[in-house]
Amino acid sequence: MRPARGPSVAVSACALACTLLGCASGQTTYTPRLVARGELTASYDDGFSLWAGGRKVAESYHYDGLEHFVRCVPEAREHARAASSDGHTATTLSTLGVALGVGSLGGFAGLYFHDKDEAAMATILGAGAIVAVTAVVFGALSRPAKENAHGHAFDAMNYYNDAVGSLGATCDDLVYPPPAGPEPPPPFPEATPGGEAQPAPAAAPEAESAPQDEQGAPEPPPLPPPR
Repeated sequence: MRPARGPSVAVSACALACTLLGCASGQTTYTPRLVARGELTASYDDGFSLWAGGRKVAESYHYDGLEHFVRCVPEAREHARAASSDGHTATTLSTLGVALGVGSLGGFAGLYFHDKDEAAMATILGAGAIVAVTAVVFGALSRPAKENAHGHAFDAMNYYNDAVGSLGATCDDLVYPPPAGPEPPPPFPEATPGGEAQPAPAAAPEAESAPQDEQGAPEPPPLPPPR
């Protein structure tokens, strides 16, 4: 006799359904250590969040606080404002979708009139179906709004980091720390006042070898007398 496998199959199906519907959560497990003083970094824990100086600056989907943090960089400020607007739009659409989806269940009340009034049953069931379709539409529209909010938020982070954050400053304290090491030498020779590049100095010629000291060397043999 085989053991019953109903519960395990049901649990597996439920877990798969939750994963497909987005119920499963994920997160980042590493936080960068070598960052500048005002640099923004991103992490994910069932939603994106932006950090700077060891504190959370903003999080999805609204990204409230990001516009104020990057306010000194015009491009970053505009993207942060768009991220907040899209995030609030996504939340509104999602809320309406959930509310209408729950309300559409009331359409099943039309089954009460199955044997009493078929016209009333059809009307109530039809209204519930229309509400359910509207809920699906609102839910579908919320997804691109969420993606747009993420995109604008990361654009704001990149614009800000390039202009201020990665250089060790913040919009609250626009003081750039001095470089940690000496400046590198110029890659090309400096140009002369006439506009032409000054050639590199020629290498010094090697010192001529000193004449060989002939003191102490054996004298050559005498030539034979002429005949």
